[in-house]
Amino acid sequence: MKMIAATMICACMMLAAGAVAAQGTMKKDDAMAKGSMDKSMTMQECKEHMAMSTKAGAKKDDAMMKKDAMCAEMMKKEDAMKKGTTKK
Repeated sequence: MKMIAATMICACMMLAAGAVAAQGTMKKDDAMAKGSMDKSMTMQECKEHMAMSTKAGAKKDDAMMKKDAMCAEMMKKEDAMKKGTTKK
């Protein structure tokens, strides 16, 4: 009887530890997703985003519209820098 009880207690403790580890991973993923929205995108990421957003049937939500605006601004800055360096 003691052996069955000990086995059941160990199994419950392992399940609880697994659940805690899974919650910690989900919190990290959420934090990383929120953090990635705050950081600026690279030019390659912008080009990929713009190519994806021009596909037919792509829905525009608030996050996608913010990325579009950020990418458009970044591309304008890059074009201005390129034009500034070619004039001599």
